[in-house]
Amino acid sequence: MSSPCIDLNCIKCCKDTIMLLSDMDINRIKNLGFSHDFFVDTHNGWLQLKNRDGRCVFHNGIKCSIYDHRPKGCRMYPVIFDKDNTCAILDEECPYKTKFLITQSLRKKLFLLVSRIESERFQRMNKYKD
Repeated sequence: MSSPCIDLNCIKCCKDTIMLLSDMDINRIKNLGFSHDFFVDTHNGWLQLKNRDGRCVFHNGIKCSIYDHRPKGCRMYPVIFDKDNTCAILDEECPYKTKFLITQSLRKKLFLLVSRIESERFQRMNKYKD
């Protein structure tokens, strides 16, 4: 399947990424043989992709080594969640954002993902309070 990112050789979203991860993302990637410590950073209860040499640990400078198994947030990008306005928007940082549409289906998937990630963080944070 073609995408503007691949067609235009754009890797901007893979540089200095702060892509949040769900437990499902982590398990899917671990099932590929990668250790949790290799690709997961934790910041204040949030789990996110690690960066190495200024880009996602799975990007070798040319392509994503786990493209078919990448996190859901990567699959949806450049559609992101605007927490201030609680809506889906196209990331201003994406140089090709005009090549993408925010469909109702994608909006729903994004809201479900955000809800899942927030819920998982809440559970992690409360586990340490007991």
